[in-house]
Amino acid sequence: MSSKAATDAQAWPLEACFKAKRERIETKAGPIEIACMGEGAPLLTIHGGPGGCDQGLVLAMPFVRASFHVISVSRPGYLGTPLESGMSFNDQANLLASLMDALGFDSLPVVGASAGGPVAYLLAQRHSKRVQALVVIDGVTQTYSKEEQLSVLEEAIFLSQPGLWLMDWMGRHFPASVVKGLLTTESTLREDALAERVQEVVQDPEKLSFVHMMMRTMTEQFKQRQQGLRNDLSKLAAITKLQLDAIRCPTLIIHGDADADVPADDAQWAHQQIQHSRLHTIPGGSHLAFWIAPGAAEAQELAISWMRQTSD
Repeated sequence: MSSKAATDAQAWPLEACFKAKRERIETKAGPIEIACMGEGAPLLTIHGGPGGCDQGLVLAMPFVRASFHVISVSRPGYLGTPLESGMSFNDQANLLASLMDALGFDSLPVVGASAGGPVAYLLAQRHSKRVQALVVIDGVTQTYSKEEQLSVLEEAIFLSQPGLWLMDWMGRHFPASVVKGLLTTESTLREDALAERVQEVVQDPEKLSFVHMMMRTMTEQFKQRQQGLRNDLSKLAAITKLQLDAIRCPTLIIHGDADADVPADDAQWAHQQIQHSRLHTIPGGSHLAFWIAPGAAEAQELAISWMRQTSD
């Protein structure tokens, strides 16, 4: 990557996600940590795993840049939110409804990604009047047994602090190798298509910066994320198929059709269950397609437009 590209990547505001003030909010369901960024209409974002409120801000940066005030939570077991505030996804959905009460909101638009998808869906399912509009990106809706699928080497890398730290270090010094490894794990792309996508990401300062920042949201303070990660893996494996037929808010489901982490079938299931939902598929999209695929800009514009319809 050229020195100019590196400078541009550092200038992109993702770094601010780690400097945002974190606040502990006391709710009737228990304490929860939040961090906020941006000006404009409020929006709630729910991170994946491992993650935290810093990751929620990174994931929601397209909305921040589109003049939304993003409220990002740390789900139970992550960073400053104790696991006791909600071990099950149903309890986590209830916790977010209580957070809205504590913050003085009757309802909010909601974005959920990956392992945050079940919580976003269940918030809309169980508290239908609290969600103005819903966008779910690569969200889980069916059984997810990651631990059973991982090889010993993959588990050492993706589920341990030393492994994630090594990935982060490699990303800063050998970005192409890390992007390739990430896309090999998170997508079904192979050979020429994989090589082409790696070059696209490495040569795009914003997309490469996103990959770096995502790695940081998994590596920094890993011990404060590990309890949430282990809980997620346990609860995701226990899902058969989420019941989503009570969701009535405008729902946009975004998923890459080359996602090797959460299959596109999960998006199809949600689309079939939720009346009047819209499914947007990103061609050749990995698990991070919404942020780094060639179709990322189109998907982001659609999601932003979807949310603006409810905030105007």
